[in-house]
Amino acid sequence: MPYSQITTLGFIGLGSMGSPIAHNIIKSGLQTYIFDIDASRCAALSGDNVHACSSPIHVANKADIVFTCLPSLDAARSVVLDPTNGVIKGSQIKSLVSLGTTGSAYAKDTASQLQAHTIAFLDSPISGGPAGAKDATLAVMCSGDTGAYEFLCVHVFPHMSAKQFYVGDEPGMAQIMKLVNNINLFIHLAGTLESLTLGEKAGLNPSQMIDVINASSGLSRSSQVFIPNNVLSGAFNFGASNAILKKDLELWAEEVKIYETSNQVGKATQSVFDEAIQEHGVEADLTTIYKTLRRTASLK
Repeated sequence: MPYSQITTLGFIGLGSMGSPIAHNIIKSGLQTYIFDIDASRCAALSGDNVHACSSPIHVANKADIVFTCLPSLDAARSVVLDPTNGVIKGSQIKSLVSLGTTGSAYAKDTASQLQAHTIAFLDSPISGGPAGAKDATLAVMCSGDTGAYEFLCVHVFPHMSAKQFYVGDEPGMAQIMKLVNNINLFIHLAGTLESLTLGEKAGLNPSQMIDVINASSGLSRSSQVFIPNNVLSGAFNFGASNAILKKDLELWAEEVKIYETSNQVGKATQSVFDEAIQEHGVEADLTTIYKTLRRTASLK
């Protein structure tokens, strides 16, 4: 079937990121088949073109292009590759679009196994957090199936994303790009928050310091958005848990080993976050690192 004739989508994984993304892609008007292990999440999505399914294979028996947005590698492997209920066994699916951060090894292996079943693979990790998912301002990084990418750029991505980037034809290249982005975020966030503890201990006001940083050469997305909105506000609600942070840092470390690149700054950042995880737990928001940094600086 040419991509121009595609009329059905599938979406599996309706968590904090998946639900708002699915809500937005439903606006494409294409018939959309959805599944989540929590049936109440499916019930929360409605529309004449929305159909709840009972399993991943049920989705793949109905949809031409299936999106997955899953919280872990184990979940991603099970949903896609399970020999009984995985999407790989679906009768209708033509292409799988993986929105998660999984690392390049998963992307390459999954693409190879899907290819044996004449299913294409589009590696499509997303960036922008829960707010970006809700507001349809996500950035999407893609590699792999060009046909699916071109179709989605016209019919689907504009409903869920502000920017799309095709970074290469090899599955896994988009994963590398996503991890490059993520380690930058983590370095900026941890470094800026650590610097605030010095200023505060010397008597400076944290909010004013952020205003100065944002008007100067030290600004970043962390200082402009995440720190004032999600940290200094006292909310600690970036929307991503330490469990997700830990997974992404470990995937970054694996890629560094594969490509034999420098990891000194990233490794130091990983160490600081590990201390915060030990103190606050894996379910805490990743911004709780500020509490650990303030404790280390003997700030009340």
